[in-house]
Amino acid sequence: MMNPVLQKDLLALLRLKRVAAVQFLFVVVLAVMVLGSWPQGGVVEGSTAIGGGGSGGGGGGRGAVRGADRFLLGLTLGQIVLLVLCVPGVAGVAVSGEREQNTLEMLYASRLRPGEIIAGKLAMAVGYPLLLLVMALPFVALLNWRGDVRGGDLFWAYAILLVTSVFLALVSLAVSAWSEQSATGLVISYATVLVLCAGVLVPAAIMLDNAQGMTAQALHYARALSPVAAALSLLQPQSNFNGAERGMTPIWQVFLPLAALVSVACFAALVMKLRRAPSSSEAFGAAGAADVERSFARKVLFLIDPKKQPKPFAAWNPLIGKERRTGGLRSGRWMIRTFYVCLLLSLGLAVMSLYGGVEQGDLLRYVAQVVVALQIGMIGLVAPSLTSAAVASEIEGGTWDLLRLTPRGGGAIFLGKLLPALLPALLPALAMLPAYGALCMVNPGYVVYLGRVVPVVLLAVLFCCLVGLTCSTFIANVARATVTAYLVVAAVFILPLLAWLAAGNQLAERTAASVAYLSPLVVALNELPGGWAAVRDYYALHLWTIGGGCAAMLVISWVRLNVLLRQG
Repeated sequence: MMNPVLQKDLLALLRLKRVAAVQFLFVVVLAVMVLGSWPQGGVVEGSTAIGGGGSGGGGGGRGAVRGADRFLLGLTLGQIVLLVLCVPGVAGVAVSGEREQNTLEMLYASRLRPGEIIAGKLAMAVGYPLLLLVMALPFVALLNWRGDVRGGDLFWAYAILLVTSVFLALVSLAVSAWSEQSATGLVISYATVLVLCAGVLVPAAIMLDNAQGMTAQALHYARALSPVAAALSLLQPQSNFNGAERGMTPIWQVFLPLAALVSVACFAALVMKLRRAPSSSEAFGAAGAADVERSFARKVLFLIDPKKQPKPFAAWNPLIGKERRTGGLRSGRWMIRTFYVCLLLSLGLAVMSLYGGVEQGDLLRYVAQVVVALQIGMIGLVAPSLTSAAVASEIEGGTWDLLRLTPRGGGAIFLGKLLPALLPALLPALAMLPAYGALCMVNPGYVVYLGRVVPVVLLAVLFCCLVGLTCSTFIANVARATVTAYLVVAAVFILPLLAWLAAGNQLAERTAASVAYLSPLVVALNELPGGWAAVRDYYALHLWTIGGGCAAMLVISWVRLNVLLRQG
């Protein structure tokens, strides 16, 4: 008999239209990648012909390949990227969603034992990414039809994919179990997954080429938890991810046991939280949790006193003050933490620039790229969640009708929902100022380059906030609105990046530039020294396109909010 929790969650998940859309998008993206990397004439570049069709000099046989096969690499990396985008959106709300809807206590009040509840949630979180991998099997079959399948590479590539799916699901599920709200669980899940998959690659990308000894080993093994690094070390053995030229173990051989170990640790954290029924003080919205006395050390570390008597609401628009105080992610606690993290990273990059930027021009350029990528990435990670609950939480919590009864018009309510998110969304960008200052101090020429990056960053902030607000006005569930907003932002920020990376190989340079210019990340990176001139030509068009999108979403969300105010 199927686990009742698994049956309930899986049926509810598969009945959602957005899940069907994600599955369809998963297949479409993989199909596009297959078409883009399919070998011309049946031969993969960089290989030698094996076998022939006849004797003599004619050699009419068609060669199959061994060597730098971009098809298997692209298929593996494509599935990893799609798993990173999809898995946290499901597993990150598996437990926090129950707690937010006050149904978690009902599960423990049923005849189910805690072990059955944990097993059901775990099976659902792991089963969804495995379902996505099964949907990709027809594309793997194309490898055999094309010929020259290396059994070892294919086996270990799928071992990496299977471990990655379980690893990401358990990390997100553990975060969900310890989060009180779905929006908080989603943001922390995506942030953790992105740091583990992409963030750990940054230090080695900057410093590994010039490092020696223990420093080189530390930089090499620091990225061992990234499935992207594991796939590259397996399928591109000539890259520095392999580590053989330095006498180090390839990343993929370290990733498999290390990811399994972290998965076990996350499972232990999950069991620790769910092994007994939650107490009444742990219920969503329970009073008294914020009044627990904090230690003296924590009080010293608070720049903003959480127990300070709040000031009265402003007379101009009281909704702005209300949103600032009640928004979970807009509150001072979470945004100050985010600001601290970005500030520490910025200071570290600033020290790196001052330490080696004068002697090594490449290091300065790498640091500038990392600063810009980190700034855009933090904006894409934080900003959508600041507005995705603005309207959906009111509808979901049953307070929308109370808001309709206030004497405030649609314009005042709209501004009250949008404006409180803009300043918190700018905090991660402002935290990068020390790194920008260090870059300009070492090389004053960066003032011009960074001046062109600023409009891209500001428009990215506005774009992400408006995406979240627009999704919130159309989707009455906070978790669904947040996931949809993240998917839209990822489609604009990340998918054009793939076209930029494929320029000159799978795509013509002009075609790639005409797609890649949509991404603020691509445009900002190419405004730095050494950037691609073809993308720089689209700088003005990018500003007009993103600005036009912001204007369109501004009108659409305002109209939709007024419709909701009239209809209820």
